[in-house]
Amino acid sequence: MTHKIAFLYEPEFVPPQIIQMAEERLAPGFELTLVETESPNASRRAAIGAADFIIGYPAELSPEELQSAAKLKLLQILSAGYEYLDLDSFRERHIPVANNGGANAPTVAEHAILLILAVFKKLPLHHNTLVNGVWLGAEETLRMRELRGKTLGIVGFGRIGQEIARIAQGFQTVTIYNDLKPVSETLEEETRTTYAPLDTLLRQSDVVTIHTALTPQNHGLINASNLALMKSSAIVINTARGPVIDEPALIEALQNGTIAGAGLDVFVDEPLGKDSPLVSLPNVVLTPHTAGITLDTWARRIEFGFSNVERVAAGEPPQSVIS
Repeated sequence: MTHKIAFLYEPEFVPPQIIQMAEERLAPGFELTLVETESPNASRRAAIGAADFIIGYPAELSPEELQSAAKLKLLQILSAGYEYLDLDSFRERHIPVANNGGANAPTVAEHAILLILAVFKKLPLHHNTLVNGVWLGAEETLRMRELRGKTLGIVGFGRIGQEIARIAQGFQTVTIYNDLKPVSETLEEETRTTYAPLDTLLRQSDVVTIHTALTPQNHGLINASNLALMKSSAIVINTARGPVIDEPALIEALQNGTIAGAGLDVFVDEPLGKDSPLVSLPNVVLTPHTAGITLDTWARRIEFGFSNVERVAAGEPPQSVIS
């Protein structure tokens, strides 16, 4: 018996090297059909209708496509985020949906630490002035800080938040976290963290780093009121989703000194426009939604996704189910 996999992808985000990686990972007994986002509707629907499994980046299906997916046993997305999916529709059809199983957690965690250090050490300023022939020397040193010994607040303590806590141990931070509920005492001991209500975390932290999923409840979670709770010397880091922060409120807080700075990889509107006030703020470090994307991450995404498909094909339950 041959199991058919439809691989849905956007070429802008999934280059040929990754497609080759997926093709090489295909196990015997499986057939892979590549389906670009812009494929003609008829051929795309035919591939989806024939598929036992869909692997996607992204993997958004129209209502008509989902209705045609009569054989589908698993929707395996290769991203961590899933806010673009109508999960209720999959539940109604009893089709499990799984994300990437934390494949991007190490990379996002490293990127968050990178942004913290870049903001504290004013890395872009020093790089840009130096390559433009300006030697600032010690001019900015009294406005620079170190992460060592600071209080680190992690908002959202899933795989990425936990990975950041582990990395932060090397910086001897006092690490607190907030999530829907506290994790086990064993995990708290292993990550050297303590649970705190959100308002307490915001008041106490020198760094607030955000790692929540984008849900209706989390939309605008970090708003003007919450930013006002933070220390004026504190910084905020966002490698989750742009709308988790009230962006106009953040801009105002950065402009008036409510907080000291920000490191942002995600934005409400992407790509970020050159007319955004964030672009010209001297206390902000920006990256173009790349925190979770490296060659190493792609290898883990592909391995987890195809392994999960193989589990289901063998009659086992899928891992990392979100619906």
